[in-house]
Amino acid sequence: MSAYLFGAFYTILFVLLCNMFLEIYEVKREVTNKAWQGVLLAALMGVIYIITIIFANLYIGKEILILISTTLVMGKYYEQKIGKIFVLVLLYQGAGLAIDYATIIFVSKCFPAITYTRLSEPMMHILIGALSQVLLFCFVLFLKKLFERKLSVALTTGEWVRFVIFPVFTIMVIIALLTGFEIPLNNSQKNILIFVAFGLIVLNIMVFYLIRDILKREVQLREHKILMESVKQETEHYDKQRKREHEYKNQIALIAALAKEHKIDELNEYLKDYTKAFVDKMDSIDTNHVIVNSILNLKYQEAKEKGIIFVVKISDLSELRIKDDDMVLILSNLLNNSIEDRYITTKMTNTKEHGVGIENIKEAVGKYGGTCVIKHNESSFQFSILIPEQRGIS
Repeated sequence: MSAYLFGAFYTILFVLLCNMFLEIYEVKREVTNKAWQGVLLAALMGVIYIITIIFANLYIGKEILILISTTLVMGKYYEQKIGKIFVLVLLYQGAGLAIDYATIIFVSKCFPAITYTRLSEPMMHILIGALSQVLLFCFVLFLKKLFERKLSVALTTGEWVRFVIFPVFTIMVIIALLTGFEIPLNNSQKNILIFVAFGLIVLNIMVFYLIRDILKREVQLREHKILMESVKQETEHYDKQRKREHEYKNQIALIAALAKEHKIDELNEYLKDYTKAFVDKMDSIDTNHVIVNSILNLKYQEAKEKGIIFVVKISDLSELRIKDDDMVLILSNLLNNSIEDRYITTKMTNTKEHGVGIENIKEAVGKYGGTCVIKHNESSFQFSILIPEQRGIS
């Protein structure tokens, strides 16, 4: 009975670590029903467990079936092309098998008391499997530190070192259990110790995801704070522009009065001092939307100062129903990147990093059922957004 139970543990760890491995290279699409993803992972665990029981004596056939089933389910889970998922799952399985073999070599060479005869014992076999799983977990963590830029930036090197203490401690505990099995133990005691080993591995994974979720929340809060500050700055800029317009209207009234009284010399002098400032500072774009006006006019002035041609074709946006913070995020990110030419870089080949703020823009557009289309070549970059007509959104 315990063999079946530990087999279930292995299956759960296989799926969880496979998911962690795929997360390094894939970004899950946001779904409304989060429970559906959990159902897929649970279904995969069940399928793999059944395969390992039915085809226990057919090693190659079992591994092939596990590869196929994992590829199909993870392809649906990540909504990615099957071919790409197949390669990644194959790499994960290969890494797992290599670590299994390396673990056996390590134990047999470093602990002479653990002979090959003892390695064939069921309990020893289970513990070595547990040690292999925690080493695979450490390997996946190393890849995440190496390739997951966002998480690596959020978690400093010192914090990574402190976190790694937990899996290192788990490795030491499992090795201690392996070497301590020379002490006579009954089956109940052995089972308890093995449960401890597997429990520590599960806790490692849970702690990792707990830390990751905390970091994600902190990043979201920080981004929201920055966004709110940006909205405030943009709104203040627009208010200043409106005040200047009021001043300009008074100045025009003065010009009219001077012209009416035929004070030509005074009029010319006044126009000489104030016309240029009026032309430069007056809003050039009016969409009947406070936030859009503020952003477009501010970025228009920035582009003009840098000698960049800024062409705008726009209609009346007074009925626009996109939230102000989302509007600031979308327009500011796109125009900032356009003015600073950040898009045409080698990052274009990396869907996770192409352009600053692209993923945030997609997320904001997605709130309103919209879609984004990106096209580019060596000399140009086009970003098209289509948002259906919104009703009842404030």
